[in-house]
Amino acid sequence: MWHSKRTQPGGCRLPPNRPVFWIDCDTGVDDALALLYAATLGNVELAGVSTVAGNCPLADATANTLAVLALAGWHDIPVHPGATGPLCSGGRHAPEVHGADGLAGLRATLPAPREQARAKPAAAAIWRACRARPGEMTLVATGPLTNLAAALASDPGLPALARQVVVMGGAVAAPGNVGPAVEFNVGFDPEAARAVFAAPWPVTLVPLDVTMGVLVGLEELRRLEEAGRRSDVARFSAAALRGYMASYKQRTGLAAAPLHDPLALAVAVDPSLARATELPVDVETRGELTRGMVVADRRAQRRPDDRPHRVRVCLEVDAARALQLLVASWGG
Repeated sequence: MWHSKRTQPGGCRLPPNRPVFWIDCDTGVDDALALLYAATLGNVELAGVSTVAGNCPLADATANTLAVLALAGWHDIPVHPGATGPLCSGGRHAPEVHGADGLAGLRATLPAPREQARAKPAAAAIWRACRARPGEMTLVATGPLTNLAAALASDPGLPALARQVVVMGGAVAAPGNVGPAVEFNVGFDPEAARAVFAAPWPVTLVPLDVTMGVLVGLEELRRLEEAGRRSDVARFSAAALRGYMASYKQRTGLAAAPLHDPLALAVAVDPSLARATELPVDVETRGELTRGMVVADRRAQRRPDDRPHRVRVCLEVDAARALQLLVASWGG
């Protein structure tokens, strides 16, 4: 399990090169599963979690996050609420996918958190965490990028302090999931995504092109339900995935659901899970049909109008290995 301190229980020092992570999430079902995957990792440190409106309103995202961390036994991880909506306008929540409470109706079944959310807002907490650990912090964003954009606006020097940013979002060659070419997280706040992609820090994008290839199906669900007889985490994971899969079956006809956010976190921990290509990336903010579309220039030659900072875009994934890793982390 990760610990938020520099020492493990008993006073043992953490390894000197132990990676440090901060997770920024709009905790719906797949964010919750990403957090539970994180709880099984012993080789990284979690400095904190921030929440943002997206899959559900901010109050639900924060309550869900605290409850999931309690389920994982993470009572000492600081949780900082952030933006209640996008920088400019728009942004529609997704109860049809994540349920009315954002957590497939399961929040009331989870343990009560021992701690409350912190008073310091997310943008300030992210900035302070990076400043306290310059060059160490990996920021993993599994929701809209409003908090990261706000942190950038408060300190344009932030990119020099962070080690890297890993973003679940966008669709490059794959179809969108909230429009023909628009993915939910980027579409919820296109201006924020544009600011994050343009900033001079290393960004890895984990788009629908790869997340739609990592599908949890009935066999994995059966294994989790069996494991749920012995494990609270497996039982919750199975129940959450059953509702999540039902929403996807209604929309796509498939008896399976993609593991968007868990894959992004898995790639942040183990980049070998996906093949990434450095590309100029921008976000459409004005198109009537394409607002929120990620535009990646896949032409081979460099051009005078290239953006100065390129994004590492994941376009291929070892789906079988990623699926096995994630389902096993939940007990299946």
